[in-house]
Amino acid sequence: MRIIKGKEILITICISYTIINIGGSVFEAIVNQQSSLCTNNIMMLMWTSIAVFVLSIHHLFDEWSPLAMILVQYIIALSLVFLTMLIGGVFEPVAKGGYQDAYLSFTIPYVIGAVVYYIGVFQSVRRQNRLLQDIIKDKEDEI
Repeated sequence: MRIIKGKEILITICISYTIINIGGSVFEAIVNQQSSLCTNNIMMLMWTSIAVFVLSIHHLFDEWSPLAMILVQYIIALSLVFLTMLIGGVFEPVAKGGYQDAYLSFTIPYVIGAVVYYIGVFQSVRRQNRLLQDIIKDKEDEI
């Protein structure tokens, strides 16, 4: 019998909640086309997907300085968010101050997520560098 760890339970809850929430939002959007909650949930899913995708392509900017890479990724992500709002504005008008609200709603979680993501990336690079140094040291000791 396999024991489920707390981290696995938390991940399962988050994934399940997301699937149920987005599924319910899509259903609500189909049945009740005036519901702003479902539209908001779907937009947040799109924006989260944009943020995760843009952060995951950091390897395309390896030759750039870390600061330039982070800024370019943020500009790309924010541009895509505004593009989704522009396209969504064709179907549902954007409220006065909507772009500013979207900027804040996206930027704050994006910065937090990017910090967590890049801390993990830099720790992974350090760990790989230590392993590489250990391998080099072992090879030198053999000679």
